[in-house]
Amino acid sequence: MNEKIGILALGHGSKLPYNKDVVTGVAGLIAKKYRNVVVRTGFMNMNNPTMKEGLDAFKGTGVTTIVAVPIFLAHGVHTTEDIPQILGVSREDRKTTIKLDGRDVTLVYSEPLGVDELVAELAFKRAQEALSSN
Repeated sequence: MNEKIGILALGHGSKLPYNKDVVTGVAGLIAKKYRNVVVRTGFMNMNNPTMKEGLDAFKGTGVTTIVAVPIFLAHGVHTTEDIPQILGVSREDRKTTIKLDGRDVTLVYSEPLGVDELVAELAFKRAQEALSSN
């Protein structure tokens, strides 16, 4: 059986639209660039879809593995405790099995964005944009 990957982009959620816009925007860019991957979103609170609804949105897609990716810069209480609890993954294993369309699907929880050359490049790009706008 061929592996079909799903990515669940996770956001905190907010009363303001910015967090949802960023998470859905990032999810859209992933889906556009990696067309063989099924991408969905889910939010911890204040926005929809919830994380559970985001997982349910993979029904009918045939995914065999879902990777839940927190669109957070760093670890904190939400990424180390709240989100793993919502997803039902242990802090040690970072993976579990869920039922989807009557099948077992592996759910893997990734690290947040963290320290990465791409994040550094983006920070430098934002600094250049700020300088050029003055």
